Amino acid sequence: MVLSQFQVVGRKRPTETDSTPKIYRMRIFSKTHVQAKSRFWYFLHQFANLKASTGEILAVHEIKEKNPRIVKNFGILIRYNSRSGTHNMYKEFRDTRLCGAVEQMYQDMAGRHRARFSTIHVVEAKEVPSGVKASKEYNPEKDGDVPPPAVQRNNIKQFLDSRIAFPLAHRIPRPSQKKYRTTFKANRPSTFFS
Repeated sequence: MVLSQFQVVGRKRPTETDSTPKIYRMRIFSKTHVQAKSRFWYFLHQFANLKASTGEILAVHEIKEKNPRIVKNFGILIRYNSRSGTHNMYKEFRDTRLCGAVEQMYQDMAGRHRARFSTIHVVEAKEVPSGVKASKEYNPEKDGDVPPPAVQRNNIKQFLDSRIAFPLAHRIPRPSQKKYRTTFKANRPSTFFS
């Protein structure tokens, strides 16, 4: 599933009684701009009692990632309907793009909770800073000398160490050229390097 982030702006169609209706703007994650407009009316109908037949779309813009080459931490607040009720949930993911993190979230929810795409509503999705200057709500008098990192989940915190290393535990030596390739070896190759 390849998702894109769209900003959809819409309002109720102006009438003689209401010439300047309230304008609504939403960030929607969907595959296409057509699906984004459909989701916009779905959500707007829930809390503003507007629908596509009585409203109009003013603009649809795809939001691109500013720098998709750097790995960032993303926090996603969702509401989803399970078989037993409606639940709020906060999840964190690491990705180069916000859309990639939302894709991970949909896959994670499908695997862990059997939640379908249509039952998951993304309430808020944002980049979560990590490091010493992460928390804007930091107060030295209350929280101590070192501010807490904004990342909350342990599976994301384990990647925030600046000296993190990933050992190559099982490496198979390959011949430098094709002419040195053989079917049988005289000695058993050592695949473990400390």
